[in-house]
Amino acid sequence: MLATVLFGSLAGFLAFGVPVIFAVGAAALLTVVLFIPTMPLIIMPMSMFNGMDSFPMMAIPFFILAGELMNSGGISLRLVNFAKTLVGHIQGGLGHSNVVANAIMAAISGSALANIAAVGRVLIPAMEKENYNKEVAASITICASLLGPIIPPSITMVIFAVTASQSVGALFLAGVVPGVLIAAGMMGVIYFLSKRRGYGVVRPFSKGAVLHEAKKSGFALFMPVVILGGIFSGIMTPTEAAAVAVLYALLIGFFVYRELNVKDLWKILLRTGMTTSFIMLIIGAARIFSDVMLSEAIPQAVAAAMLSITESPYLLLLLINVLLLLIGCVMDTTAAIIILVPVLMPVVQIIGIDPVLFGVLMSINLVIGMATPPIGVALFLGAEVAGTRVERIIPPVFAFLCVHVAVLLLISYVPSVALWLPRALGY
Repeated sequence: MLATVLFGSLAGFLAFGVPVIFAVGAAALLTVVLFIPTMPLIIMPMSMFNGMDSFPMMAIPFFILAGELMNSGGISLRLVNFAKTLVGHIQGGLGHSNVVANAIMAAISGSALANIAAVGRVLIPAMEKENYNKEVAASITICASLLGPIIPPSITMVIFAVTASQSVGALFLAGVVPGVLIAAGMMGVIYFLSKRRGYGVVRPFSKGAVLHEAKKSGFALFMPVVILGGIFSGIMTPTEAAAVAVLYALLIGFFVYRELNVKDLWKILLRTGMTTSFIMLIIGAARIFSDVMLSEAIPQAVAAAMLSITESPYLLLLLINVLLLLIGCVMDTTAAIIILVPVLMPVVQIIGIDPVLFGVLMSINLVIGMATPPIGVALFLGAEVAGTRVERIIPPVFAFLCVHVAVLLLISYVPSVALWLPRALGY
């Protein structure tokens, strides 16, 4: 009965349009008042604070700030231009450039929304000028932006690592191959689509042009080396690497590209503060929800219920994937991770799934939800950047999301695809 009220009230609040932050917290509060009256309510703000009070969580505002500085400091534009010289000669060159630029940006920002804002504002208008359908241009940008939470450094994987007590470095490495496969799959779809619709090349391939743009964007291209090299070499923790990324973006924006000025900083800090506060409040509210579940042994009950349906690891893994895909459509990624990890981890442990693999699966499932209705934030932002209606870009978005689902199924049933890299490097 308690679980029914807890999840039922959450679904009801969300159905009535209550913001996720308040829906999660209100559902937990209602359940405590009705079923656990002996629990002092003072525990709830304490639980909320404990959920946010974590050293690895400090990486989140730093990565967000680094992304904002990168967008305002000219780094994003240079990365887009470099991507054009690399793949612009292939049929459908601007579409391929979009995917490659998003992949490079993913290795810096760790955020899908930051990628849409940075790449989309440059390439969607350019793609329209080359006779790309506006909705197709927007859908490519949206689906390529989902590489942000998959390719390291991923904010989503930092949250999972903290919640599930796993290695951030191992999760980052496990996201590399799936991210590359998604990018390659999208480029394959773009190529065949371009053949059918006559989308052309941007420019002939030229080693000189590649070297010229590489020189212009050299400092920008070195940024992922600083971040990921510092983490995987053991010199820096992910949190420290995020702080270094902020310093690097500041120095490049002010003194190298000279596109940042002091007046920009106020707006950048304001946007960073607003985004960070939203994420942290969701983390705090979801921690209350999670603590209520744990206090009543709901995760163990869910594990027993799922095992009563089938004991086949393959079917259970399929069931978990379907559940996460559906949850991703209606719930914020951060809240979903903190609420569902305690629920699903017992099942994952029983059927022998590697927790690092589960983190990658959960990340991919939930980021797919960012591009699907009714709550898909990437879907709405992409439509806004493209200046089109959401319902018009849903069909082409779903076509590209087939690539993400295919890679999801591949790593679900061939785990070594995702796990060989972290294992090879000793994680």
